[in-house]
Amino acid sequence: MMNRTQQILIAIVAVAVLGMLWFAGNDRRDDVGGTAPEAQAEAQAAASAVPASEVRGVPRNGTLDPVSIDPERPADRLPQLQADALLNDYRDNPRGADTRYLGQYLIVEGVASGIRREGEQVYVDIRTNDPGVNVRALLLPRQICGPAGRVCEVEARATMVRRGQKVAVECNGAGLADGSPLLRDCLLRGGAN
Repeated sequence: MMNRTQQILIAIVAVAVLGMLWFAGNDRRDDVGGTAPEAQAEAQAAASAVPASEVRGVPRNGTLDPVSIDPERPADRLPQLQADALLNDYRDNPRGADTRYLGQYLIVEGVASGIRREGEQVYVDIRTNDPGVNVRALLLPRQICGPAGRVCEVEARATMVRRGQKVAVECNGAGLADGSPLLRDCLLRGGAN
């Protein structure tokens, strides 16, 4: 039987190891490797061309391909943008942003501010460069929860996301609501970081 001091010491070591594992992958830069940025972009574009016959939703080289994880959607490459860029586009030119994003299926990435429920609707708030404004992503009731299109309820998928975690959602653009960009019919992409 271990005494209390030994138990505390083991807990501290475990937390330190988990912390090191967490932060080890978060400082990666894409431009470290000695290749020219153009060559990297070409290699990434070639690697991201996913045939429709391949299983989607399986990470390759640590990231998901920029195609829908929903097996019922086409395997076309989706536009990707950061939550900050989406907000800035709407602030700079709301009509132009609506033309580009309204009704378009796209991937939006950022940091989760939280997951909330209003009635039957579950949504993810994604932080932007303005602390008072988040991008709101309304989640579909059925989510893709694993490789090969395994389906689960939104509540089960939402428990996998924590505040401060990097997230990516694939959604339809839905314009502005109360000054915040709105996304609808969203699927959470990837697992916990």
